[in-house]
Amino acid sequence: MIPSRNNFTITPAWATPGYNPGPISPGTWNVVLGPYESTAKGIDWTLEIAMGFDPVNATFTPTYAPTNMDPICNGCTEAEEFTWQRGDFHMHTIYSDGKYTPEEQFAIGQSRDLSFVFLSDHNTDTSNQIAGSAQAAYAPDLLVGRAIEVTTRYGHWQAVGLDREQVIDWRYKPDDKPGFAEAAEQVRRAGGFVSVNHPFAECPACNWNLGWESNDAVEVWDGPWDSTDEQAVQLWQKMLVEGKRITAIGGSDSHAPPSVNGLPTSVVKGRGRSQAAIVEGVKAGRVYLVQGPGMDIAFEVVSKSLVAPAQIGDRLSAKMKDARFSAEGLAGQHMCLISDQGYFYNASIVDYKEIQHAVPSGAKFVRAEVRNSTSDEMLALTNPVWFL
Repeated sequence: MIPSRNNFTITPAWATPGYNPGPISPGTWNVVLGPYESTAKGIDWTLEIAMGFDPVNATFTPTYAPTNMDPICNGCTEAEEFTWQRGDFHMHTIYSDGKYTPEEQFAIGQSRDLSFVFLSDHNTDTSNQIAGSAQAAYAPDLLVGRAIEVTTRYGHWQAVGLDREQVIDWRYKPDDKPGFAEAAEQVRRAGGFVSVNHPFAECPACNWNLGWESNDAVEVWDGPWDSTDEQAVQLWQKMLVEGKRITAIGGSDSHAPPSVNGLPTSVVKGRGRSQAAIVEGVKAGRVYLVQGPGMDIAFEVVSKSLVAPAQIGDRLSAKMKDARFSAEGLAGQHMCLISDQGYFYNASIVDYKEIQHAVPSGAKFVRAEVRNSTSDEMLALTNPVWFL
């Protein structure tokens, strides 16, 4: 299902962006019509098919981007090999309903200090299939992962860290068995993770209605901050309080100018620079979000009983503990500390100056937010440090 197309062409060597090139194999073919919006009376439509029989002089060969940019560290376990890497999990190109080419998205990502991006076009893997040539020519140092925004009639979700040629089904309803659960499991079997996109977005069929049992993450910040993101953060906090260890991520959902990728930026702690390392970091909750370039934070929990500070995503057992925070590019903004008991401390940020405060007794977790001191707009957010 490719939005914004009323005609398309498929040849052995080339196809309209969003469709897979290749020969027309014998058999029964189906055309899936899935208009998001229609009148109560329905839609009149006509299907015309034109077949050509020109000589075949070339065939299409996929060029996938390398998903491991750090082969020396691939699979390593040394703690010092963990690094924080800036990226974006959610963006679109001309291969679905975007206006950017993959080359343009890669160039923007590099200009915004990203080290990884995931192309995530709607219900198609075709941008993943050509990402290699674009990455090699325009962004050889940028890690380009494989993803699809699975666009259903009951909400959108992100399939991140896919195999080559992997396409995920979108045709199921909330009560279908196995339905969404089986589609999500296909992503995990490939080594990827599953995230709900913009669960409160004000667009047709965007509200999430497929349940939370099969999700590893939730996109709590989608593009420029607005009230729907606030709702998503509140929902995520509620799930944390209930004990669900679901990772908060962000995505620009960038489609066309003036939107840009990296707003917000997801910063992931991974072992080496690879698709597998980024996926592992998200599943472990080692993620924080910032609005964009020039902003950074550090957040950890310290205790006399700990040999080393506990980092975002860690789980620890310690009775007396303090949360410790510092930031860059956020001077004058408000830092807030939150536990399962709610907001319990806030302070004004001075760049590079540490803020330290005791964690309430009996807290199940602690996390941090940075908000604009005037508008209360979100500027940064961490996933929790958990307590046993």
